Amino acid sequence: MKFTTDVVIGLEIHIQLNTVTKLFCSCPTQGSEEPNSRTCPVCLGHPGSKPVV
Repeated sequence: MKFTTDVVIGLEIHIQLNTVTKLFCSCPTQGSEEPNSRTCPVCLGHPGSKPVV
């Protein structure tokens, strides 16, 4: 049996958008607050909650 392999390289890029609200919900964003202080079920990914696009 002859096996062949392919090299796959992926990139993961993190950026911070300068927006008033989060991307998939209406929770406000502030840069100087404690982490996870403004969250909702959509932000936290609770089962049954889907973002409205």
